[in-house]
Amino acid sequence: MNLDLFANWADILSIPLTVIGLILVLHQLYLTRRESEREHTRTRNEMTLNAYTAVRKDLGVLTSKVRRKMNIKDMFDNVTEEHIDIIMNNKSLRHDVEEMLNLLNKFAVGVKYDVFNIEMINDLSGKYFIKTHKQFEPYILRLRQNSNTFYVEYDNLVMQLKRMHGYGNSGATSDSMPPSLSPHQSQSRQPEANIG
Repeated sequence: MNLDLFANWADILSIPLTVIGLILVLHQLYLTRRESEREHTRTRNEMTLNAYTAVRKDLGVLTSKVRRKMNIKDMFDNVTEEHIDIIMNNKSLRHDVEEMLNLLNKFAVGVKYDVFNIEMINDLSGKYFIKTHKQFEPYILRLRQNSNTFYVEYDNLVMQLKRMHGYGNSGATSDSMPPSLSPHQSQSRQPEANIG
């Protein structure tokens, strides 16, 4: 009889012990997932900062060179049809413009595939990305007459950055976005580095 009583108690105790074991395993899986997400975020931030640091000087030099060749005073002057014709007819200038836009587009592709952190890009130089896109948009549109895939990811990144900067809110400038896009405000804002 003692053996039967022991077996009954063992059966009764095994259920709560199994539940406790399952809870501990699920908790450990949750902690592992959370740490993995943190590590991914750290790696993504580090990659963003490293990439930005690596291309910052080159991008600044390229942008200044392009603007100087085109006699554009600053990042607020728009590229005109006359500028586009100059770019199209000058191989060296066209190469520089394409290299500049390709660097910006690479950041956009990195954001698309979650390699780069868009909040960090925004804090480092979000307005630069937006203003350069606005400035060279006529050139990009001219290129798209041949293929509508040129710099599409850069367009998408700029649209996201505009939302983060609040474009489209009441009182926004001519850079406003369609009202259907709701703005997203960045949680932590820091001064931006001036590239160009």
